[in-house]
Amino acid sequence: MQREFIVLHEPVGQPRHRVSTINGIARMYLPSRHPVHAFKQALRLAFGQRRPSQLPIGIVVKAWFPRPKAKTWKRRPMPAYRHTSKPDCDNVLKAVLDALNGLAWVDDAQICSALVQKYVCDGESSPRCEIVIREVEQEVNDV
Repeated sequence: MQREFIVLHEPVGQPRHRVSTINGIARMYLPSRHPVHAFKQALRLAFGQRRPSQLPIGIVVKAWFPRPKAKTWKRRPMPAYRHTSKPDCDNVLKAVLDALNGLAWVDDAQICSALVQKYVCDGESSPRCEIVIREVEQEVNDV
């Protein structure tokens, strides 16, 4: 099984949880207004309803970020290039895995292969996240 889909939303990295204390009891939470919630909802909607896989999973995530205003030109071509600033690749991957947990796979412990690539959009394209999910073989012959 292989599933490819595009999420037309600016990629957002999973933030660290915040901690507050109420009556001496620590509580971890993620602010409800953080943009990661909208990104995760867009991921779930783009994936759709499927039965979760129970096999090992490989995932490829291509995150396309918006072009900074300082790198926007009117008369010169604006080619895409590698994104080398925040958010980190692992935080983008965490947000994707958390959003699809229970939809694409039963548990994210099934992920045995992951590739994350970050780009800045060219002049014509918009921010998005391209995702390929595939079931991989359980046997390893090259060990």
